[in-house]
Parts: sequence; C-alpha cells; structure tokens
Amino acid sequence: MSEELERDLGLLSVIAISMGAMIGSGIFILPGLAMAEAGPAVILAFVIAGLLVLPAAISIAELGTAMPEAGGDYIFIERGMGPGAGTIAGLGTWLMLMFKGALALVGGMLYLGPVFHRMGFAVTPLQLEVIAVVVGIVLIAINVIGVKQTGGLQKILVLVMLVILGGFVGLTLGNIEGDSYGGFFAEGQAGLLAATAMVLISYGGVTKVAAVAEEIERPGRNLPLGLLLSLGLTTGLYALIVFVLVGTVDAPTLEGSETPMVDGVDPFFGFVGVVLIVIAAMFALISTANAGILTASRYPFALSRDNLLPELFATVNDRFRTPVTAILTTGGAMLVIIIALPVEEIAKTAGAFQIVVYVLVCIALIAFRRRNPDWYEPEFRSPGYPWVQVFGVVAGIGILTQMDTLPLIGGVGIVLVGGLWYWVYGRPRVTRTGLVGEEIIETVEPTAPDVDADRDRIVVPIANPQTERDLMELAAAIAAARDRDAELVVTNVITVPDQTSLAQDVVYERQRVDRQQELLEAAEDIARELGVGLRTHAIVGRNVADAILRVVRQEAADEVVMGWSGTRKRRDRVLGSNIDRIIEEAPCEVTLIRPGGAPIGDVVGFIRQDPYADIVARKAWSLAATDSAGSLTFVNVQPTGEAADIDTVREAGRATIQEAVEGIDVQDYEMEVVVSGDIGTEIARIAAEYDTICLGVSQPGSVERILSGAISESIGEKVDGTIVLVRGKEQVRRSVVGALRRRVG
Repeated sequence: MSEELERDLGLLSVIAISMGAMIGSGIFILPGLAMAEAGPAVILAFVIAGLLVLPAAISIAELGTAMPEAGGDYIFIERGMGPGAGTIAGLGTWLMLMFKGALALVGGMLYLGPVFHRMGFAVTPLQLEVIAVVVGIVLIAINVIGVKQTGGLQKILVLVMLVILGGFVGLTLGNIEGDSYGGFFAEGQAGLLAATAMVLISYGGVTKVAAVAEEIERPGRNLPLGLLLSLGLTTGLYALIVFVLVGTVDAPTLEGSETPMVDGVDPFFGFVGVVLIVIAAMFALISTANAGILTASRYPFALSRDNLLPELFATVNDRFRTPVTAILTTGGAMLVIIIALPVEEIAKTAGAFQIVVYVLVCIALIAFRRRNPDWYEPEFRSPGYPWVQVFGVVAGIGILTQMDTLPLIGGVGIVLVGGLWYWVYGRPRVTRTGLVGEEIIETVEPTAPDVDADRDRIVVPIANPQTERDLMELAAAIAAARDRDAELVVTNVITVPDQTSLAQDVVYERQRVDRQQELLEAAEDIARELGVGLRTHAIVGRNVADAILRVVRQEAADEVVMGWSGTRKRRDRVLGSNIDRIIEEAPCEVTLIRPGGAPIGDVVGFIRQDPYADIVARKAWSLAATDSAGSLTFVNVQPTGEAADIDTVREAGRATIQEAVEGIDVQDYEMEVVVSGDIGTEIARIAAEYDTICLGVSQPGSVERILSGAISESIGEKVDGTIVLVRGKEQVRRSVVGALRRRVG
C-alpha cells in the first residue's frame, strides 16, 4: 500500500509562492544600488535579468513536470548530470537562498531607519543589524517549531504588496520628469552588465516552486504556467516601478540608496506614505527571509538523502517533525552573512550562486533530451529547445565574467568546493552516474481511482485504532441502508510541517508511515468481517481537512462518515477545526459519530422541521436495523408557544415525524412529541435514556452554533451512548468570519 502525497497547490498558489519570493529585496533594496552601477539604464537591467532567468525557468518547468518531486533544481541536475554536478547545484542553491534571506533581513531592518528617524529616534547601522539578527533568530525558532505557513496567507500578503506598489505607481506617474532619463547609457555596457548581475537575485524566487513540485496539483499545467506568469508579471512590475523611481527621485538621492522606495514615496506622500511603504517592505522582506530559511533547509535535507552530506542533516526532530539540524545550520549561516557582509556584496554574491545553478539547469535539460530515457515524459516541453538553453548557458557565463571580484570568487568557488566535496565525501558513498532511470527516487502520487458509477462511496477518515472498529461498523450499517450497493473509502492522513518535504517524510519517518499502514491493514480486516467493499487512501499532506476534502471530490463521494470527540477544545472554538471545514465544504452528506463503545441498542432520532429531517430518520433506521434486540424511536421536541391548544402542537410534531419517515421502509418504530420551553435541555434529558442518538444540523448556517456547545456538546458531556450528527448534501451557508478564517488558513 503506497502513500499518496497530497497535491494542494493550484495555479494561484504557484503564482503567489513564486511572486511572493521575488517581490522583496529586488524592488525594496536593489534599485538604488544597481543605479549606482548603470545609471538610468537600471530599468533595462531589470528587464535583461528577467530575460536571462527565462531559459532556466522554462527548463525547470519541463523538468518539474517530468519529475514532480521535492528538491527542485537540485534533483533535476543531480539526476541529469550526476551527483557531482548535483552537489554543486545543491550547495549553490542552498547558499543562494541563504544569501537571499540574509539580504531580505538586512534590507527589512534598513527600512525601519527612516521611520525611527522621523519619530525622533537615532539608530545606527549596527543597531539595525542587531535587530536583523534578532528577527532572524525568531524566524529560525519558528521554522524549528514548525509553525505553519499557509497558501491563503501568502496570497493575501502578495495581494497587499501588489495593491500598495500599484498604488505607488499609479499616483506618482504624473510626477515623472523626462530629463531624469538623460544619459541613459552613460555608464556603458560594463555598468549595465554589472547592474544586471546584481539584480538577478531579484528573480531567485521564480524557481522556488520547483522545490515543492510534488505538492502542485496538475503540475503539467500549473507549474509551467505559474512560473512563466509570475516571471512575466514580476519583470513588468519591476521595470515599471524602477521607471517611476528614476523619473521622480533625484539621481544623487537614488544612486546607492538602500531604501529607494522610501525616497520615492516621501516627497509626494509624506510620513503616512513612508509608513505604508515600510509596512509593505517589512511584509515582503520578512516573508522572503522566512521562506528562505524554509526552502533552503530542504537542500541539505535532499543532499543528505542522496548520501552527499552527512546523515545528520536528514534528521527529523521527534517532537516538532522538522529537520532541525538543516534549519539551524541554514539559519546560523544567514546570521553570519548578515554580520560579515555589506548589503551590496550580499546581493552580488547571491546572484553569482544563482547564475551557476541556472547554467547547470539548462545543461541538465539538454542532457535529458539527448539521452531521452524511457521514463522521461514531461507534460510540458520547452519551446525553442535547444537554443533557449544554449542562450541561458552562454549568457550566464558571460554575466559571471563581468562580476566584481568577491561575487566571481563566490561563483567559481562554489564550483570548486562542491566538486572537491563530492570527490572526497560523496563519490565513495554513491554509485549513480546520472541519467539512469532506475536512480530516480520513487515518489508516490495519488492516482485517480477506478470509480464504479453503480456504487455509492462513503469516505471514512480514521486516526485512532481504539475507535476504528466502532466507526467502521457504524459506517457499514449506514452503507447497508443505502438504495445502491456502497463501499467504504477509508482514509488516513499523516500531517507534515511546511519545513519538511512530503516525500522526505515518507522516506525518513517510517515509524509513522508504518503505523498508518497498520491502521489501514486493520481496516481491510474489519471490512472483510463486515462483508463491505473497501478501498484505502494513505495520504501524506499538510492539512487534514484539505486532504479529506480532496479525497471526497476525487472519489465523487456520496457521504463522509467521521469520528467526533463529542466536545471541542477552546482552541477549536476560536480557530475552527477540521470538522468545521469538512461539514461546511464537503459536497455530500456528512455524518459525525462519537462511538459509545456499546451495542447500538435503543436508537432515538430527533426529528424537527428542517432540511435534514429525512436524513436523520434514515440514519437512525439504518443503525437500529443492525441490532435486533434494540428499538427505534423518533422524537420531536416542540417549543412552548402562545398556542392554547396543546393537542394541535403535538399533532404538528407527529406530522413532522411521519413526513420524515415516508421515504424509508420502516414499520416498527415508536413516536413521541414533547413540548418544552428549553429544547436543548429536553433533548439532552431524552437522549440520556437511549444507547444511540441521531440529530441533524438544525438549519443552514448553524454549523458553528451547533458545534460550539448549544446542543451537541451538551449531549456529548451528559450522554454516554453513541451520538450521530448528520448534515445533508446541500451545503450550509458559510459565515463571513468562517470564510476569512479559511482564507488565512
């Protein structure tokens, strides 16, 4: 039984991740530094840099659809050119991301300077550097603990940044002075190339998505489209913003400025504008730094998996489920870079590492195409092959030759150090030579099931071996009562922090995977005893609710039957729970069961005038039918009203029950109508007299109320029997608060 890696990143998430990683230091720090090299031609430098990245982005898009697994460009180079080149690429990308994260932290703190200055506080560069180190330590701790980032939050952050930057462009275009662009090429070709080399790091995030390719849904479409759209949008945005900066800020002020966006905003919008742009910069740069730690730490993890680094880097902490050694090493190196190097050198050196990797990516694609192994079947193929890749190699090497001494030493040095490390450490430990189909790491991907249209499918998420049998027996009883033959689709989800790759967790966390397999094998044994059809899904994913909902949609399920504790923790009341998400979003019937651990026995179904009354009746009948020694009672609780004729009220209650049971073949049942001024208390009192209790979500829009304690939790606390809550196929209305909560994760 193989594990399914949950694919939950759609096209918008791919674009948001890529743009979120790019919109940072590139626009908030580098325009002024690059203008000191190229003058007004800095605008063209950003465009040229985007074009230079394009061959690598196209190549990664093709390679990513052929090998959608964790590790990204390192995996592609290592599998295509062998572990020697893979070591260079892995170390180079690791260093590039560390330098990029360090640049973002330093730049973010520099943006605090103008705010402090306007508030009357004098801060020195050393103090800002200390703040950057402190923030870096906090981010390292967050990644070690495994605090979850969310795609929804990333989308919101990217949207906020785009709105602020777009507003800046729109409101300042009218203030552009044409004379500012005079002497466009005054610094000549050397200055333009030097500036291009510096700003290349601005586009480092475009390929970040390749590191999480295993988590992208429809990678054949979403990976290349997301990469190309994000690169095109970001290049256009960069060029437009720098065009405005050059046209509105005096050249002496802009050249060499480490806070160019403040210089662009201050003359027109004053302190309020400065505060807004600083907020946007802090969002962008701290997010970039955090993403740098998260993504960079996966590279030593991947290198260690392939025996190219010591096994220590692949160790996952038992408590936090994160690669602590890889994260601490990555974060510690970033802090050293912050302390040791000035901003300009950080940017140039990071760009040099990036160029080396991009050149290797283009060569790797050529190698794959030339050898064309049987397994290599990308869903997207690079247009313009091989000339696009040849251009990428030649242009990358050409840019390297134009760089300053330190970046050039860094770029050439990583090639030499990586090659030496492989020769001394890696070569004795690996036997791969590259482009051998058998050496591709086996990844496990969810496959579309062979769905039988004549069978109903009931998805049953399981997590606890102590309640597994009870839950499956109740689900089987519900399945037996359906009009058509039904099968159970039992699902278990292993959750993995963002800091750990899904495939890496499958490889290294065998204990958890083995427990998952044992749970699903036990489900197969139980299904055979019950005589019910069964299929299983073993999933490794980020979020339980997302994974279950994806199975529900993939299976075109007719119902979800899942366990419920009967009460909720305070955290769930504030932030919501997996149950809330599934009840609100599953496009099918949902049944929550708190197993009582005893026979079905006497069953009571509480029927009221709501859309789910007939479903409650059917569920109660299906459960009662499994225990010949039990009984079935339908109860309607009527509120005390102003009507004087109590008999009329009771008759209305009986009519409600009879209407609910019309559609099922039930003969032997009792009926009771109770009139009470406190419906919740009365339901709990009656429920305590029965072994199994069935209730429905009372009305659309009441999910949060029902699950927060008004009815179900009071019953869960007072009643020892089995409790069954049901919701029909018609989805409930979502609250505004619930929608916002889901958006931010």
